[in-house]
Amino acid sequence: MRVFLAFSCALMIVALFGYSRPALAADAMLTDRMATMNALTGAPWSCSSTVPAMMGQPAHTDQATVTFDVVPGNVLHDHVAGTTYTGDDYYGYSSKMSTYWSTSADNMGGHGFATSPDGKTYTGTSSMGPAAMNVITTYTIVAPNKATVHEVLSGNGETASIDTSCSR
Repeated sequence: MRVFLAFSCALMIVALFGYSRPALAADAMLTDRMATMNALTGAPWSCSSTVPAMMGQPAHTDQATVTFDVVPGNVLHDHVAGTTYTGDDYYGYSSKMSTYWSTSADNMGGHGFATSPDGKTYTGTSSMGPAAMNVITTYTIVAPNKATVHEVLSGNGETASIDTSCSR
């Protein structure tokens, strides 16, 4: 279930690239369609996710810190860290597919892949072992340093919504 927290936090932060401002000091800068994501680097983001009862687990709230850096290939990398969860995500743009993409992996064996035509609504799959869930995520920019996400997960006969808020 924590893979969904990472997926939520990471994708929610990606939605902020729609807010364009100068990047904080960094050695490397993203270019072309990825350039607006430079605004995510710098100070870490604090995220809180409200997770409903699902997959045999009670409803709860998870906290995590998300940090971003630029890696080779004009790709943005994030590292999500909570008390029992750690995950990494990579974000890029494929000119061949004309789409933004995101891929993830975590310390619990979870992994995911999603695409977006605009960087604001991502559709993909999040998996852990043999279990896979479809994911549709909608982002809202509340302020330059705050964003929210509403994520709908469906699979294995269950549907659940996770709401996340991040700020710095």
